[in-house]
Amino acid sequence: AGITRHLSSVSSDRAALEERGVVIDGTQLVLHNESRYLCRCAECFGASSNQPLHTNDYSDVKISEVKEVQDHFISLHWDDGHTGIIPTSQTGAYGNGYKPTPSSRNYDLSLRKNSVQTFWGSPNSGVTKRFQYGDVVSSSEKTKEFLAHFMEYGLGFLSNTPHQPDDLLQILKDLKVTPYWDNMFGILSKVSFQSDPTNQAFNNQRLSAHTDLPYYTQTPSVYFFHCVANELDGGESFWSDTFSAVQHIRETDPEMFALLTSVKIPFRQYPKEWHMAGSYPTVELMGDDIYRVRDCCFVIDTFQFVQDYSPEIRARWWRAYRYLRQLMEDPNRTRTGKAG
Repeated sequence: AGITRHLSSVSSDRAALEERGVVIDGTQLVLHNESRYLCRCAECFGASSNQPLHTNDYSDVKISEVKEVQDHFISLHWDDGHTGIIPTSQTGAYGNGYKPTPSSRNYDLSLRKNSVQTFWGSPNSGVTKRFQYGDVVSSSEKTKEFLAHFMEYGLGFLSNTPHQPDDLLQILKDLKVTPYWDNMFGILSKVSFQSDPTNQAFNNQRLSAHTDLPYYTQTPSVYFFHCVANELDGGESFWSDTFSAVQHIRETDPEMFALLTSVKIPFRQYPKEWHMAGSYPTVELMGDDIYRVRDCCFVIDTFQFVQDYSPEIRARWWRAYRYLRQLMEDPNRTRTGKAG
């Protein structure tokens, strides 16, 4: 069905037609052919699907006229005879306006853009902030506020959650972070002390800083730790802002940073009847943004590492890695607390 929009005209000064395309607000150049792919008119963009309705080849199409500038759109005429609109904002990018539009900040947080994240280095009031579970799940806006906080700091604490052993599944639904994935430990990995542990996480020794499941092709993007009971002495946890450590290396030692982002480290684990293995850089980038750190020092396959790289590269990588570990384990860079 067609869509009728009633948007006020703003100023034709916002759009200027140039040789390569149209310049919006004096800074953003939209090329001729891509402007045609951007058309959000009812003929080109689905009202319900929020997807383009055509897969035509517009490689040779050019803008012939800028017709009108509106709140979130610019109306254009192309030399293929079509007249339509292209978006100039996130609201316009959703085309029909029926979908709730995320704020630009929340959108960038969902993409893990470092420009909107806080690399804390040492705990501050944002890092240590606690949210009340009942308040967070009372409305979508409160839930989004908590999730945005988590995406900004990489850490979020909830108090007064349901506390039965399997309640975490309901907590995930309440936070709207489903679907969740099964893994080799099951949907829920229940951690408790074992006298003869199958994994170092189940003994009573201190675990060094690490990320779980580094051998997975796609490691979990979010880890939820739900404390059901913690009544013994000890049992503290600590969290480290690894991104701030990586950023420090990036700014002070580009060679170390290059090694951590390029040398693929083999990981291997043999839990029960499984054989888990994979090789990935310690630091993964998305464009220029730090996107993920894979590090679990007790499942690095050092034997395979020796086979894969020359002594010179290994020596340089070990130096960079030990420095990263030193920064990660620095007490001044960690948040320590006892869950429960």
